[in-house]
Amino acid sequence: MPFKNVLLLLLVINLTTSAVAQKYLSAEKVEVSKKWNDITFTSTKSFIDNISETKSFTFLSEIFNDEELQAKLEKEEMITIFAVVDDAFLKVEEQSRDSIISNKSITQSLVKFLTVPGRLDSHSLKMAVLKNGGTAHLSTLNGQNLAIREKDGNLQLIDSENRTATIIASDFYHKNGFFHIVDGLVFPTEEE
Repeated sequence: MPFKNVLLLLLVINLTTSAVAQKYLSAEKVEVSKKWNDITFTSTKSFIDNISETKSFTFLSEIFNDEELQAKLEKEEMITIFAVVDDAFLKVEEQSRDSIISNKSITQSLVKFLTVPGRLDSHSLKMAVLKNGGTAHLSTLNGQNLAIREKDGNLQLIDSENRTATIIASDFYHKNGFFHIVDGLVFPTEEE
């Protein structure tokens, strides 16, 4: 009887090892793509490569065109970025907008605030909101909390000054995570 058990155990280990090894046989990366406003975003490109192909992100592309910032983000294994459309920047007074975009410290802080470690799709965000009584708090790359809630069926980001940004399109892949498109600007607190 013990011999049968040992033989059975060896058989199970052999089958399990073969099944697990099958998962890693293909080193080919599968490309996932999704369209928004006639632009196709793809998982094989970096975030900056994806957004630089559309006129809806000229301000954000300018901000992300910082090699130091790009290097920091690419070091992160998986991140979720909230991508702000140009219309949100255009709602800000021109002088304020120019001072934001021209100040490297502010833009780096803003990008870190709009970036969350991990791959969070819209379902994960909705579940976090639901589990936390209507408002969830995401820890951003700059260590601050970014609130998220659901209002009228849409997910909204909320900063410490109660400024909001609604997610208008979600679940786009980039090389190391997801990004969601938002229609407003939210800012980190100044104590960073």
